[in-house]
Amino acid sequence: MREDLTTVSFFLHPRLHEEMKIRLYYEGFATQSEFFRACVLSLLEKNEKFMQFLDHYRENEGLMSKAKLKKSKKLREDGKELMKKLGITKEDLENIFDLIEEEIPQL
Repeated sequence: MREDLTTVSFFLHPRLHEEMKIRLYYEGFATQSEFFRACVLSLLEKNEKFMQFLDHYRENEGLMSKAKLKKSKKLREDGKELMKKLGITKEDLENIFDLIEEEIPQL
């Protein structure tokens, strides 16, 4: 394992694990890691379709009330609108985080 990576693990019923491996194969993922990295990046980048999936899941599983989901969606939309108004791009955000990391490396 590479030193600059960390391991993430969780428990899953063996049957679900096997079904997931088969489904990932058919969906074209070479490894489970590739799939989970795609999910993590989609979450962190606030991929619109991924966020819609999360909203749907949270609502159906009762993890969030409809009111909180609606507020969460509105906040995301307001954030996008503010970024557009200020003319801040994804690249600008990356640069900001790089600068912060240079100034405060322990973060």
